[in-house]
Amino acid sequence: MKVLGTRLLVLVAAVILGFTWWFRPKGIEGPRPEPVTMEGKDFDHSAFTAVLEKVVGADGRINYAALRQDPGPLDRYLGQLRATSPRSAPHRFRTDEARLAYYINAFNAFMLAAIRDRCPVANAQQIYALDGLFWRVSFLLGEEVHSLNEIETDLLGEVRANQPAVRFAVVKAAQGYPALPQSAYAEGDVRARLAALSVQVAHDPRFVRREGTTLVVSQLFEWHLVEFGGDVIAWLKRTAPDVAEGATAVRYEPVDPALNGDCGS
Repeated sequence: MKVLGTRLLVLVAAVILGFTWWFRPKGIEGPRPEPVTMEGKDFDHSAFTAVLEKVVGADGRINYAALRQDPGPLDRYLGQLRATSPRSAPHRFRTDEARLAYYINAFNAFMLAAIRDRCPVANAQQIYALDGLFWRVSFLLGEEVHSLNEIETDLLGEVRANQPAVRFAVVKAAQGYPALPQSAYAEGDVRARLAALSVQVAHDPRFVRREGTTLVVSQLFEWHLVEFGGDVIAWLKRTAPDVAEGATAVRYEPVDPALNGDCGS
């Protein structure tokens, strides 16, 4: 009996160890293009703009099939991210705006690559159990390994300050998020564009609409309520007073997780 008990304990321990190893954070490698050295003294995101111009439609939907057919341009930008980051080359990122633009673009570029490499999919959340795409898949920033969750929460958390619109700017391949822009964020425009994005979201019925004195808002606000000051109505009164005027209550609606584009046949 003792031998049987010992063997059972060993088996259980092996199963637990295997389960833990299999589901370890950043245990799945994302794309690993060769590093591409950035010329000049700053970080130029024009390579990502070229990708966005090609794959983001007028309706905001992503042509993932085009990314699959011609992966080179996106991989080149990923190679630039791999070679250079605010941590590996701080002299290129002298302001919070430069770092903010970099991390937003990096998240969105990695998200595009993650879906591209796993098409056809209908829902990014279902690629791996427990939203594993966001914490199990790893990417390289300045040769450091990071997950999408780390970029959004830790790295962007260091520089976003009072910019809750960052949560709208990082697009998780779902229809329940604002559309990706057709140009990359840059140091010189990131703050203004985030402010404009806040106003855009506030006036988009997919994210905010009125039902009498109740505001029906996306669960995106609920997930990050602290960043919105703990009060969605107060935030909307500052951002879009015409939308929030007379509102006395808030009701949250689930985020639509359906893929925000087409993988093709």
